[in-house]
Amino acid sequence: MKEPEVIEGAEEFAFGDGPTGALLVHGYTGSPQGMRGLGEYLAERGIAVVGPRLPGHGTTWQDLDTKTRDEWRRTVTEGYEQLAAGRDEIFIVALSFGAALSLDFIAHNPGKVKGLVTLAGMVDTNDPRRHFAPVIKRLTRSVAGVANDIADPEGHEIAYDRLPTRSTHEMLKVLTEVKEVLPQVDCSLLVMHGRNDHTVKPYNAEMIIEKVSSSDKELVWCENSFHVITLDKDRDEVFRRTHEFIKERSTHAV
Repeated sequence: MKEPEVIEGAEEFAFGDGPTGALLVHGYTGSPQGMRGLGEYLAERGIAVVGPRLPGHGTTWQDLDTKTRDEWRRTVTEGYEQLAAGRDEIFIVALSFGAALSLDFIAHNPGKVKGLVTLAGMVDTNDPRRHFAPVIKRLTRSVAGVANDIADPEGHEIAYDRLPTRSTHEMLKVLTEVKEVLPQVDCSLLVMHGRNDHTVKPYNAEMIIEKVSSSDKELVWCENSFHVITLDKDRDEVFRRTHEFIKERSTHAV
């Protein structure tokens, strides 16, 4: 079966070189486009970056609906291995559901990641529909999407306007599983979250901070942004703080 075409602008990316690497993981129904600007910013400052495209993303929602959590996890692992080859230290920067995948990877691979930055990180949802996900996926293939939760009118995210129900059930399973392993996360951690995030409620940021075992951890609220803080009004601060976090914890001058 022919693979669907990738939407222009949603392609995966790799920028820069050097001994320090940063893996940039996008969110559910989004694409690498949401992380590209941050990746360019870090690469300009001497950090090698890789932004993989999670299976089923940046194509069609119907394509996403055929994918599983194991495929998404495998992509994070492969992205890490690509970046780690020949490099001394790796950081991860993850947006939304990408944070759940990244926390899961770190929990199961202790010592491999020097630090993690979560951006509107998702580890839980209080959407009442979560309880009926196994039934909903049998009744309909998709429901209304949640893309472009951005306060800046000039901000635009390449993301689906429909939420595929089978893969959403897979996504919810990851959230259930990652909450169990959060105490196994023990790397340096910076959590940034939009105070007015409508998609991933702000309590997620507090949950991450409270549940991980990291001693070096900080929570920063983005007061002027909604969900996609890499494309929103606080993006300059998000970029700057992400770079400072990596620079301050790197053994190399970056």
